Amino acid sequence: MSAFTAVDPPRTDAPSAVPRAPVPAAVLFHGVVLAETRRTWALLVDAGVVVLALVVGLVVTPLLGLVLPVVAVLAVLAGLVRHGRTPGHVALRLRTVDARTGMPGSPLALLPARGVTADLARGRDPLRVIPSALTPGPRTALPRSADPWAAGSRRPATVVLLTDDGSVLQVTGPTIVGRSPVDPTGAHRLLGIPDLSRSISRSHALIEPHGAAVWVTDLGSANGTAVALPGEPLVRLAPNVRVEAPVGARIALGDRVVHLAEAQTAGLGTEGAR
Repeated sequence: MSAFTAVDPPRTDAPSAVPRAPVPAAVLFHGVVLAETRRTWALLVDAGVVVLALVVGLVVTPLLGLVLPVVAVLAVLAGLVRHGRTPGHVALRLRTVDARTGMPGSPLALLPARGVTADLARGRDPLRVIPSALTPGPRTALPRSADPWAAGSRRPATVVLLTDDGSVLQVTGPTIVGRSPVDPTGAHRLLGIPDLSRSISRSHALIEPHGAAVWVTDLGSANGTAVALPGEPLVRLAPNVRVEAPVGARIALGDRVVHLAEAQTAGLGTEGAR
């Protein structure tokens, strides 16, 4: 028997993952401070690493003098593609990501027209989770008594999401979670969770607060959504079937896992939940 049961039949009104409009730069890079001239200094540091590899190699043998610089260049490019950071970026606390997606993944991000280099010492890391409060989608005006979230938006969240990178996220209304979520209907909040492995779909799941729990709906994601009650194994959800997850449950979004916790347990009081 499953550790939990679906509370609804398959939903036909769940937001579709397509069409996938690009996320506005104002949302994608909210709180990010551009590195400006420090980007050039990072390139000089990277060039110095390659030159140092050449000198060390030549001191040992001419053959090693040819091999080590190539290895150094490949290592620099690998760091840029996988994490958006090269030795120069690490030294100066920078990160370069694609201007269109906010994620690393291409050496072309080094080009000024294609990349955004963030100063991590002065602003938000673009790979940190974007709080849902910063990305509310437009909502259709409803009568005061008919809007179930009108009162809740003025009260502290009772349930929060704890991500595997240490972020604490509030879900104060129906929220689409994904790598770069979009909502063609404009009726849901958006919560972006960076994922270097690309295991999270752009619009992966819908999470809806429900008292001391949430409803979770997989939106037809490529790698699926799973839920586990405390002490139980993860159980994969069927697409577009809403399932209730209580406090203490785990939610797997591709390879990323978030935990449900009470706001007070997570250290969020009235002030932190605003």
